[in-house]
Amino acid sequence: MNTSYGHNDRRGPTLSLASLLSASLLVSACALSGRVPAPPVATYVLEGTGAAPAIDPPQSNLVLKVSMPVAAPAFASSRIAYIEQPYRIDYFARNEWVDPPARMLRPLLMRQLTNCGLFRFVFADSAGIDETIRLDSEITELVQTFSESSSEVRLSLHFDLVDVAHRAILVSRTIAVTEPAARDPYAGVVAANRAVQRALDQLVTLLHDPVIALGKD
Repeated sequence: MNTSYGHNDRRGPTLSLASLLSASLLVSACALSGRVPAPPVATYVLEGTGAAPAIDPPQSNLVLKVSMPVAAPAFASSRIAYIEQPYRIDYFARNEWVDPPARMLRPLLMRQLTNCGLFRFVFADSAGIDETIRLDSEITELVQTFSESSSEVRLSLHFDLVDVAHRAILVSRTIAVTEPAARDPYAGVVAANRAVQRALDQLVTLLHDPVIALGKD
């Protein structure tokens, strides 16, 4: 697979004389050396497609802490992974996440779980706040796969909902989602954002009954 997908770099119409001179010297130097400047690396965000509006009032009096998500080693960096052959993972050369996906996932979890109305309060790491329950999460797979005629994004998120006071795991489940995509990195990014939102929606459904039951205790 060609891993040197590029991205159009649109710049403003006004350039200073110094900028033009620098660019001219760079092009001349590259021409003399026989080297062509490498295209810029395109960076992308993982932000889902938008959570539902907030529900008020909350359905329980529970306080939820969302811990920092982790990721399996193959998906722990900013590199965008793809698979063309079984048992082999490659990474696009000119396309990356702006931040490791696990770090981008936590604000999405915060937004989704705040708006879903299940909890009195949702927070990340913060001193002076005692949580009732905690949500731990791990990205076990986030990859664009290619076959001869198609492509799709596979996302797997594992969640543990922990009753902090009783040191018990209330929910331990992996949510797996696939989304079709065109055969290029940007299409994979778009599909990944759809997949993340679907997984977050499923998470709210998964947590609903255990949270409501615990809130009645």
